[in-house]
Order: sequence, then structure tokens, then C-alpha cells
Amino acid sequence: MRAIGFVGSPRENGNTAALVRQILAGAASSGADTRVFFLNNLNIRGCQACMYCKSHDGCRQQDDMLQLIEEIKKADRLVIGSPIYIGNITGQTKVFLDRFYVFGTGPNLPSKMPAGKKAALAFSQGNPFENAFSPYVEPISRFLGMLGVETTGSLFAAGVPKAEDDNVLMQKAFQIGVDLVK
Repeated sequence: MRAIGFVGSPRENGNTAALVRQILAGAASSGADTRVFFLNNLNIRGCQACMYCKSHDGCRQQDDMLQLIEEIKKADRLVIGSPIYIGNITGQTKVFLDRFYVFGTGPNLPSKMPAGKKAALAFSQGNPFENAFSPYVEPISRFLGMLGVETTGSLFAAGVPKAEDDNVLMQKAFQIGVDLVK
């Protein structure tokens, strides 16, 4: 079992990173081999809508997303985390998810995503109302579902100054990781 996490925050020690790491810790406690990637540290260009991936295996762009595509193919479980900036996921996370187009979406395009994958989602936000921005992140779960990836859990850290200090939140994140591996 291999679980990989993607942190879409520029802060490697911020709340989103803490949540993704804790979800991966829960997955590791259930026997998963884990690894985390910080999207802000990678060279990932936006999708160019060139359609190369629709008639070839992979993406034409020569950037760090090529490595992530291979990692995603090999992984059994995915953890995607982003802070909410200006009411939505970060630009880093959006560019990363846009590049999932390589896995095939749209009418008459079967998914190239290997079957059986599951995902967990984690978001942090300054707004104290947990559901304040959920309408903006729910499409991520639907999009993953179109690719055949089942979202097994999601978590919002709403108005939490420091996620690592919130024992209840960290226990929830850990349990999401345990459940992700089941």
C-alpha cells in the first residue's frame, strides 16, 4: 500500500502541511508507505490544452508534473491538501489538479487513472465557519470521482491558528488516514 500526499501551500510548516502529514501518519500506522510532495517547490506549468495526452501516453510538457503523474499512477492512495486563499484553493493546487487532464476527462474519454485509487482531502482556512468555502472545494471530489478515484474523507481546519495544537483536529486527520487505507 502506497499513500502519497500533495501540499498546495507555500508554507511547509503551516496548517495544510500539518493536516496532510497527519493523514499520512494515520495511513502509515495502518501499514502504508508514505511520501509527501510540496507543490510550491516544484516546477509545474499550467495545462496548455494541447490535447497531446488524448492521443499519447502522458503529457508533452517537460516539467516536474511528469514525475508526479508517475507517482500518482504507482500510488494506491492520494492525499490532497490546500489552504483556502480568497475563497478557493491555492493557485499551486489548481495548476496541479488541472494537469490531471492527462488521466482523461470528458465525453467519450475513458479514464487513464489506474483503478482502485482512493483519496482524502484536507483544507485550512482562516474563516471560522467550516462550510464557508465547501462549495468551492466539493468539485474536487466530483472531479476525482470522474477519474474513478473515490474520496473517502475530507477535513476543514476552519479558523484554527495552529492545527498541530488542536488535538481533536489532529485525531480526525489521523483517523482519515487510517480509514483511507482500509
